[in-house]
Amino acid sequence: MGLIMGRVKSWAMDRVEKAAERGSMDRYYGRRPDPHIWLDNLGKDVVKKSDMSEYEIDAYYEGWSNEEDRKDWGYE
Repeated sequence: MGLIMGRVKSWAMDRVEKAAERGSMDRYYGRRPDPHIWLDNLGKDVVKKSDMSEYEIDAYYEGWSNEEDRKDWGYE
């Protein structure tokens, strides 16, 4: 797998890795947890929770729980 700045290229990621990435991004941007997977980079090809495996859902929540950074919206 090719790495760019410590991140795996999205086309080389499997669904579990993509689920964890979406969880992480949702937390970063201050969104509530809502398990899903983006199969593309634009969010046009989305797998809903009802179509995810238990392992993919767990990966989403793990990504959401472990994200420590937050988007600075500049409100302060």
